[in-house]
Amino acid sequence: MDLILLRLSALGDILRVLPAWVNLHEAFPEARFRAVVEDRHAFLLEPLPWLEPVLVRRKRLSNPLQALGELRRVAAQVQGAEASLDFHGILKAALIPRLAGLTERWGDGVTKEFAGSLQTHPLPFALKTRYCQALDLAEAFGRSRGQTGLGAFRPVLKDLPLPDAGAIWTQSAQPRIVLVPGASRRGAIKRWPLHHWLRLAAQLKSHCELRWSLGPEEKELRDWLPQASGVPALPPLGFWQLASTLRQADRVIAPDTGLLHLAVVLGVPVLALFGSSDPMVAGLPASAGAVLRTGISCSPCRERACQRRQCLEELSPERVAAALSGY
Repeated sequence: MDLILLRLSALGDILRVLPAWVNLHEAFPEARFRAVVEDRHAFLLEPLPWLEPVLVRRKRLSNPLQALGELRRVAAQVQGAEASLDFHGILKAALIPRLAGLTERWGDGVTKEFAGSLQTHPLPFALKTRYCQALDLAEAFGRSRGQTGLGAFRPVLKDLPLPDAGAIWTQSAQPRIVLVPGASRRGAIKRWPLHHWLRLAAQLKSHCELRWSLGPEEKELRDWLPQASGVPALPPLGFWQLASTLRQADRVIAPDTGLLHLAVVLGVPVLALFGSSDPMVAGLPASAGAVLRTGISCSPCRERACQRRQCLEELSPERVAAALSGY
């Protein structure tokens, strides 16, 4: 069996489909699996050597004059596969197996830009989290081949070998908690206010071992946040070294961002701070942790330019600290 798995972006979304992809591999261990992802995210496949990357060049895909040529180039690489499973549901992803002439093209039921019309086996639409969407697609495909049980979530990176990041934590018996104040530039609206993070750190640091996780785009925060809070930051680490460090933590507190979902697939309990994010779509598997949100009338929303950010301003550090003690 030769299967094509499609998920073009983004980092967090690819992490969310990994449980489904691992379930497929375990159900069909002799199959060939090729994952169509953007070149900027190829590193996410490194711990899973049975996944062959088929890379879409992001710059060409984003150029209207080059996108179709790039999709045809990728389609030529996956010709002859038995089936494709589209975990993205946009036109660019759905075109690849169609251009490749694959006769069996599955979709997870959530589509945009008429992508579903290019799928031969689209699942019915249902409002569910992205984890469930992916797992339900794996389950449906598995049943078509006489295999069941592919729809169960597991933290599939919990026990995989990862590069050692060195000594990060002390030998203290205090709970180890990673604080993630950032988000991507595109997802900046999801950031919990920094003054809330500072108050939360002040409440926790006497009885927890805390570390800030700051990305390469957060140099300004790295310059002052540890000193202002009295909480050290994790050193600059490669992605999988960071994953190894997160896996040693007892909790991760983060907004709806890639590191939140990295913690989920690593098996680290999370406390997710949601403002505009829709918990029905961006939510967590039941066993992964908890989502905190105010639930004010204007949330969830997709207004990236919102200046009020009341949905996050009203989520107090005291409420977060109380939820943490309830784990």
